[in-house]
Amino acid sequence: MISPTPIQAEHGFIVRQGRPEDSAAIAELFHLVVNASTEHYSQAQCQAWSPAQRSEDEWRNRLHGTALWVADDGRNLLGFINLKPLNVPGEAEIDCLFTHPKAQRRGIAAELYRKLLRYAVDSGVQCLRVEASFYAKAFFGKQGFTTLKRNQHQRHGEVLTNFSMQLPL
Repeated sequence: MISPTPIQAEHGFIVRQGRPEDSAAIAELFHLVVNASTEHYSQAQCQAWSPAQRSEDEWRNRLHGTALWVADDGRNLLGFINLKPLNVPGEAEIDCLFTHPKAQRRGIAAELYRKLLRYAVDSGVQCLRVEASFYAKAFFGKQGFTTLKRNQHQRHGEVLTNFSMQLPL
Protein backbone atom coordinates (compact mmCIF):
# COMPACT_ATOMS: atom_id res chain seq x y z
CA MET A 1 0.00 0.00 0.00
CA ILE A 2 1.11 3.59 -0.50
CA SER A 3 2.86 4.95 2.55
CA PRO A 4 1.51 8.34 3.69
CA THR A 5 5.00 9.23 4.86
CA PRO A 6 7.05 11.12 2.26
CA ILE A 7 10.50 9.86 1.37
CA GLN A 8 13.18 12.42 2.19
CA ALA A 9 15.95 12.33 -0.36
CA GLU A 10 19.47 13.59 0.24
CA HIS A 11 19.20 16.56 -2.09
CA GLY A 12 16.50 18.75 -0.54
CA PHE A 13 13.28 17.32 -1.92
CA ILE A 14 10.61 14.90 -0.81
CA VAL A 15 8.67 12.27 -2.72
CA ARG A 16 5.06 11.97 -1.65
CA GLN A 17 1.80 10.57 -2.93
CA GLY A 18 0.25 12.92 -5.46
CA ARG A 19 -3.05 14.67 -4.81
CA PRO A 20 -5.73 16.12 -7.11
CA GLU A 21 -4.61 19.63 -6.13
CA ASP A 22 -1.21 18.90 -7.73
CA SER A 23 -2.86 18.94 -11.18
CA ALA A 24 -2.12 22.61 -11.94
CA ALA A 25 1.57 22.23 -11.13
CA ILE A 26 1.72 18.96 -13.11
CA ALA A 27 0.15 20.67 -16.14
CA GLU A 28 2.71 23.46 -15.96
CA LEU A 29 5.66 21.11 -15.40
CA PHE A 30 4.71 18.78 -18.27
CA HIS A 31 4.41 21.64 -20.77
CA LEU A 32 7.68 23.18 -19.58
CA VAL A 33 9.62 19.90 -19.79
CA VAL A 34 8.29 18.92 -23.22
CA ASN A 35 9.10 22.32 -24.70
CA ALA A 36 12.63 22.20 -23.25
CA SER A 37 13.29 18.77 -24.82
CA THR A 38 15.17 20.15 -27.81
CA GLU A 39 18.22 17.91 -27.44
CA HIS A 40 16.42 15.00 -29.13
CA TYR A 41 13.35 16.70 -30.61
CA SER A 42 13.08 19.76 -32.84
CA GLN A 43 11.22 22.82 -31.58
CA ALA A 44 8.43 21.95 -34.04
CA GLN A 45 8.19 18.43 -32.58
CA CYS A 46 8.10 19.82 -29.03
CA GLN A 47 5.31 22.19 -30.01
CA ALA A 48 3.39 19.32 -31.63
CA TRP A 49 3.82 17.21 -28.48
CA SER A 50 2.54 19.97 -26.21
CA PRO A 51 1.28 22.97 -28.20
CA ALA A 52 -0.36 24.54 -25.12
CA GLN A 53 -0.49 23.86 -21.43
CA ARG A 54 -3.29 21.40 -20.70
CA SER A 55 -5.88 22.26 -18.10
CA GLU A 56 -5.98 21.05 -14.52
CA ASP A 57 -9.14 19.09 -15.39
CA GLU A 58 -7.42 17.31 -18.28
CA TRP A 59 -4.58 16.25 -15.98
CA ARG A 60 -6.93 15.30 -13.15
CA ASN A 61 -8.81 13.06 -15.61
CA ARG A 62 -5.62 11.56 -17.04
CA LEU A 63 -4.23 10.75 -13.59
CA HIS A 64 -7.51 9.47 -12.14
CA GLY A 65 -7.26 5.76 -11.39
CA THR A 66 -3.47 5.77 -11.45
CA ALA A 67 -0.97 5.68 -8.61
CA LEU A 68 0.80 9.06 -8.55
CA TRP A 69 3.90 10.35 -6.78
CA VAL A 70 5.38 13.82 -6.91
CA ALA A 71 8.69 15.30 -5.82
CA ASP A 72 8.76 18.78 -4.36
CA ASP A 73 11.11 21.00 -2.44
CA GLY A 74 8.44 22.62 -0.28
CA ARG A 75 7.92 25.42 -2.81
CA ASN A 76 7.88 23.86 -6.28
CA LEU A 77 6.92 20.64 -7.96
CA LEU A 78 10.16 19.13 -9.26
CA GLY A 79 8.86 15.94 -10.88
CA PHE A 80 6.13 13.35 -11.06
CA ILE A 81 5.54 9.73 -12.01
CA ASN A 82 2.38 7.68 -12.32
CA LEU A 83 1.48 4.03 -12.77
CA LYS A 84 -1.67 2.91 -14.50
CA PRO A 85 -3.08 -0.60 -14.54
CA LEU A 86 -3.41 -2.26 -17.93
CA ASN A 87 -6.15 -4.57 -19.13
CA VAL A 88 -3.68 -7.45 -19.02
CA PRO A 89 -3.56 -9.11 -15.57
CA GLY A 90 -0.25 -8.51 -13.82
CA GLU A 91 0.83 -5.67 -16.12
CA ALA A 92 0.98 -1.93 -15.50
CA GLU A 93 2.31 1.03 -17.43
CA ILE A 94 4.43 3.93 -16.30
CA ASP A 95 2.38 6.62 -17.98
CA CYS A 96 4.51 9.67 -17.13
CA LEU A 97 7.89 10.44 -15.64
CA PHE A 98 8.93 14.09 -15.87
CA THR A 99 11.52 16.12 -13.99
CA HIS A 100 11.88 19.90 -14.06
CA PRO A 101 14.73 20.89 -16.44
CA LYS A 102 16.49 22.90 -13.70
CA ALA A 103 16.26 20.00 -11.23
CA GLN A 104 17.62 17.18 -13.37
CA ARG A 105 20.59 15.03 -12.34
CA ARG A 106 19.67 15.36 -8.65
CA GLY A 107 18.21 11.87 -8.21
CA ILE A 108 14.57 12.98 -8.48
CA ALA A 109 13.58 10.56 -11.26
CA ALA A 110 15.37 7.72 -9.46
CA GLU A 111 13.53 8.42 -6.17
CA LEU A 112 10.18 8.67 -7.96
CA TYR A 113 10.87 5.41 -9.77
CA ARG A 114 11.93 3.61 -6.56
CA LYS A 115 8.63 4.58 -4.91
CA LEU A 116 6.66 3.37 -7.95
CA LEU A 117 8.64 0.11 -8.15
CA ARG A 118 8.01 -0.73 -4.49
CA TYR A 119 4.31 -0.09 -4.98
CA ALA A 120 4.22 -2.20 -8.17
CA VAL A 121 5.96 -5.16 -6.52
CA ASP A 122 3.74 -4.90 -3.42
CA SER A 123 0.66 -4.76 -5.68
CA GLY A 124 1.58 -7.95 -7.53
CA VAL A 125 2.56 -6.34 -10.84
CA GLN A 126 4.59 -8.87 -12.82
CA CYS A 127 5.57 -6.70 -15.78
CA LEU A 128 6.08 -2.95 -16.11
CA ARG A 129 5.69 -1.27 -19.48
CA VAL A 130 6.56 2.23 -20.64
CA GLU A 131 6.44 4.24 -23.84
CA ALA A 132 9.70 6.15 -23.32
CA SER A 133 10.89 9.29 -25.06
CA PHE A 134 14.51 9.60 -26.20
CA TYR A 135 15.29 11.19 -22.82
CA ALA A 136 13.52 8.58 -20.74
CA LYS A 137 14.85 5.62 -22.76
CA ALA A 138 18.33 5.88 -21.23
CA PHE A 139 16.91 6.20 -17.71
CA PHE A 140 14.66 3.16 -18.07
CA GLY A 141 17.47 1.18 -19.70
CA LYS A 142 19.57 1.78 -16.57
CA GLN A 143 16.68 0.40 -14.51
CA GLY A 144 16.77 -2.87 -16.47
CA PHE A 145 14.01 -2.23 -19.01
CA THR A 146 14.51 -3.72 -22.46
CA THR A 147 13.43 -2.01 -25.66
CA LEU A 148 10.77 -3.91 -27.58
CA LYS A 149 10.35 -1.53 -30.51
CA ARG A 150 10.74 2.01 -31.78
CA ASN A 151 7.46 3.84 -32.44
CA GLN A 152 6.66 6.80 -34.64
CA HIS A 153 3.51 8.83 -33.99
CA GLN A 154 2.02 11.61 -36.09
CA ARG A 155 0.96 14.62 -34.06
CA HIS A 156 0.01 18.02 -35.46
CA GLY A 157 1.97 17.36 -38.67
CA GLU A 158 5.14 16.17 -36.92
CA VAL A 159 6.53 12.68 -36.39
CA LEU A 160 7.38 11.93 -32.76
CA THR A 161 9.52 8.94 -31.82
CA ASN A 162 9.30 6.91 -28.63
CA PHE A 163 10.21 3.41 -27.53
CA SER A 164 8.09 0.57 -26.14
CA MET A 165 9.99 -0.91 -23.21
CA GLN A 166 9.27 -3.53 -20.55
CA LEU A 167 10.64 -4.88 -17.30
CA PRO A 168 9.54 -8.28 -15.93
CA LEU A 169 9.37 -8.11 -12.12
